[in-house]
Amino acid sequence: MGLDETRYRQAIAHFATGVTVITAVSDGRPAGMTASAVCSLSVRPVLLLVCVNNRLPTHEALERSRRFVVNVLADDHEHLARRFATPAADKFAGVDLRPEFELPVLADAMAYFICDVHERFPGGDHSIFIGEVAECAFDHRRRPLLYFRSGFGRIEDPEAYLVHDLASWERFSWPEANRE
Repeated sequence: MGLDETRYRQAIAHFATGVTVITAVSDGRPAGMTASAVCSLSVRPVLLLVCVNNRLPTHEALERSRRFVVNVLADDHEHLARRFATPAADKFAGVDLRPEFELPVLADAMAYFICDVHERFPGGDHSIFIGEVAECAFDHRRRPLLYFRSGFGRIEDPEAYLVHDLASWERFSWPEANRE
């Protein structure tokens, strides 16, 4: 007898995560889905992982194209999180994309990671895609959209967060080539 699925869902809802939109192109058509199962994996090589439900069109797009984008949503992007979490004929209608990329990079994402599929592993009803990051960028002035207890939220005191974050980064010594 396994663990009750409902109990698991209730418990895991207490783990706060960032919110992303995973995008890809397959057969010339964009595909996208909202995802919170995303994390950094390695810096040598630069890898991240995303978990994608096997039944979704985005899964098929990643399988076919072998390339994808992780678009990190800012705290004013709940509408995008909901749009890409809901089945629709064209989730991209009215969504601004960055024209300089072949892949769908959301124009207003607070960060993005363009990845090539490095490996894929089965994970129950999902696949675990390991992406090698080919390009990324971010806007440090924005705050992330969070997912907690099956709802969206924000960091309440962004100034305290930024002060703490900057203070902790200043303790490290970075080579000049890595400073921005």
